[in-house]
Amino acid sequence: MASTDESVSLLTSMGFDNGTSQHALQMCEGNVERAVELLLSGNITMGSTDTNYGVANNSSQLSLVQSDISQYSNPLGRSACTAIALVLANNCISQLGSDSPESVVDDKLLSTSINNGIKLFSKLSENNCIGVEHSSVEDILSACSGRDSVNLSSLNLLPHSPRQGILSNSSSNEHMGLGALLTQCQMDSLEAYIAVVITKTPETVLVMIPTQSASRNTNAKFVLIDSHPRPQQLAPHFPTGSYALFHPTLSSLVVSLREIFPITELGDGIPELMQMMYNSFDIYPFQLSRR
Repeated sequence: MASTDESVSLLTSMGFDNGTSQHALQMCEGNVERAVELLLSGNITMGSTDTNYGVANNSSQLSLVQSDISQYSNPLGRSACTAIALVLANNCISQLGSDSPESVVDDKLLSTSINNGIKLFSKLSENNCIGVEHSSVEDILSACSGRDSVNLSSLNLLPHSPRQGILSNSSSNEHMGLGALLTQCQMDSLEAYIAVVITKTPETVLVMIPTQSASRNTNAKFVLIDSHPRPQQLAPHFPTGSYALFHPTLSSLVVSLREIFPITELGDGIPELMQMMYNSFDIYPFQLSRR
């Protein structure tokens, strides 16, 4: 394998700038061919790093689908967001195929998935299979094995998962940021779309992202699907119920995610390990099960 300097020089000779070339090589663990594919896919822009995803989105490029209900519409749904996200992932990935998410994700799918997710969470809680407060993805998948597998039967967790990341403004943690980990997930599946459940206590959301090959399609969308209302976030949409927000690029999706999951600043004098703990998140990338 060529040295880092040689690899960067090769990429810059192809017209990519130095910073973006270094970032792409870091994402691809030094593999030049994969770095070229990533740069050509358009999912990493000139000079982009995970630390400058904080620029506001162009709202005219985003579209919203919203349901009147959220997880809080049912008293039993207060802590059911992880179960709901898994049911949403299962329903989306089983119906999507190679279609555009905009043809599949609508208010009916949102409402049905939320109701079924709350039912699943309530049933597992009543049977003491999971805790009553913010159960983990692992807990729910384990409890559903055999018992309620029909609810999540389309989900196949990608290898080397879950994957842990850190929200940070430091370039030293860039490889563990939202953009970096989602990019890695894109390259680890041959399916058209993958469903990625993102958890950061106490909230869980779902994103649907095209894999590297599918993202070259001009109709490809990066979708944030959330059972929580956000009446004071995601301007100018300010969703008051559950919603799906469609983005044209991965970077625009990450901007929305960073608004939902802001960095927690603990101030000076706080040990770095504690800073990382408060800003850690987990992602669970699923592809369609072929069993």
